[in-house]
Amino acid sequence: MMGLGIQEIGQSCIASWRVMKGETEALQQFDLSADGFWRSFLVIFLLLPFYFLSLISEQALMLEHNLEQGQEAAEIATGGALLYIGKTLSLFVDWVIFPIVLAVLAGSIGLKRTYGPYIIVRNWSTLLILLPQTLLNLLYLAGIIPSALLVMLTFPIVGWVLWFRFQIARVAGDCNFSTAVGLVILDLVLSILISASFDRLFA
Repeated sequence: MMGLGIQEIGQSCIASWRVMKGETEALQQFDLSADGFWRSFLVIFLLLPFYFLSLISEQALMLEHNLEQGQEAAEIATGGALLYIGKTLSLFVDWVIFPIVLAVLAGSIGLKRTYGPYIIVRNWSTLLILLPQTLLNLLYLAGIIPSALLVMLTFPIVGWVLWFRFQIARVAGDCNFSTAVGLVILDLVLSILISASFDRLFA
């Protein structure tokens, strides 16, 4: 299995955007082979810079909030390394758990035929999904927008992410409306449970 090339990354990102717009023809731009399926999981390494930036932003928000409550900066900084370790482990676990759970359920929900394309597009689309929040994090860390605006603008981004995931299920998974909604909810619930579990573990 070869690594990810610049051409494949660019092509897959463009195709992901087209899927978000509901264009079924965009699937032809992805490598839908078995090798392409496994290679799509390597996208997680492209996500790491965006993810670490979000952790820096999250830590800055916690610092700002806790300082307002009168805590000392040194006290807040304690456990910073654990935060990064826990969140990074959570990311990797989250990355593989949903595909595993869905592989078990695929036959019973009518996704057996389109399981591969669905996971491939889901993996690649995460690069685009992270971009709006990454931009907000950069603006906040640069001092251009306040924390209140960062939090407020995060909500519509979450809505957009859910819509994107819904479109992936509809286009790549060839799912009906109810199944697509169910997949979005399953993905969201698993992510929340995994994140909460690691937060408690590394608290």
